[in-house]
Amino acid sequence: MKNVLLLLIGLSVFLLSGCAGGDNEAGSGAPFAVVTDQAGREVVLQDVPERIVSLSPSNTEIVFALGMADRVVGVTDYCNYPPEAEAKAKVGGFSNPNLELILELEADLVLAGSLHEEFIPRLEEMGIPVLVLAPETLADVYASLMLVAEVTGSTEQGELLVAEIQERVSRVQAALGSLNEDEKVVVYYEVYSDPLMSAGAGTLINEIITLSGGRNIFADLAEQYPKVSAESVVERQPQVILFPDYHGSAEIMAEQMTERPGWESIPALRENRAYAVHDDAFTRPGPRVVDAIEQTAKLFYPGLF
Repeated sequence: MKNVLLLLIGLSVFLLSGCAGGDNEAGSGAPFAVVTDQAGREVVLQDVPERIVSLSPSNTEIVFALGMADRVVGVTDYCNYPPEAEAKAKVGGFSNPNLELILELEADLVLAGSLHEEFIPRLEEMGIPVLVLAPETLADVYASLMLVAEVTGSTEQGELLVAEIQERVSRVQAALGSLNEDEKVVVYYEVYSDPLMSAGAGTLINEIITLSGGRNIFADLAEQYPKVSAESVVERQPQVILFPDYHGSAEIMAEQMTERPGWESIPALRENRAYAVHDDAFTRPGPRVVDAIEQTAKLFYPGLF
C-alpha cells in the first residue's frame, strides 16, 4: 500500500509538473523545470535554484527537512525551526517581507504562501521565480514536499522523506487499529481562550486529532476556527482537552478551565487529561505534522504506545 501511495504521489507531481524534471541538456536552452504550484500558477525555473528564500515557517521546515540548509539564504522573523534556521538572514515578517533585501540576497527562488499574493508580481518583475505552497491537509503536505523536491532537483530525497512520514503515520494507525469508533476519545482543542476558539472541519488540527484516534467535538462545524461558547464545550463533554503550549503549563490551564462555569463537570478536567501540545507542530503544515500525530496518539492511548 505504501508503494502504491508513493507511486500516486509521484504521478500527481509529474502531471502537475508538465515537462519538469532533469538537468538541462547542453545548449538546449530548455528550462530546468516547469511546474504548477499549489496556487495553480505555472512556474518556470531556468536553472536549479541555489539561493532560496522562504516566506513562511512551514516552507522553511520543508526545505531544511529535504536537506537543503546550505541553499537557504533568507527566512522570516518567525522561522525558528530547525534551530539552524534562526542563523539565516531575516527578510521580515510573514505578512511584510522586505523585497529589496530578497533582491540583495540574490535569491533565485522564493517559497511563498497563499497570503503573499500581492508580493508575487513584484518579485517576478524583479526576475525572481516564486513557488507558492499552500498545504492544508497531510496529503497536501506530501505534495508540497514533492513539489519542492522536484524544483530543486531533490526528487529522491523527497520520496524518502515522504515514505518515512507515511511509515510513521502507518505505525500509529496500526496501533489504533483495534479501536471501535465508540471507543475513541472525545477531544476539545482550545485554539484561543478569550474569546474561546476551537478547530472545526477542514483544519490540520482536526486531521491530526482524527489520525491520532480522537473525535474532535467541533468536527461538525464548517468554519475552520470557530468561536465557541463555554456552554457548548460542557454539553459535548470532552474526555481530553488539548491547547497550545504557549498558554502555559497544563496544571495552570486546567485550574483556570475548572473555574469556568460548569466546566468542573467536564471529564477531561475531572480526570486530569488536559494537555499542552507543541503549537508549531500542530499548526504548521510541514514535516513535523507526524510528530504531532505521534504525540497526540500517546496522550490519547498511553497503553497502546
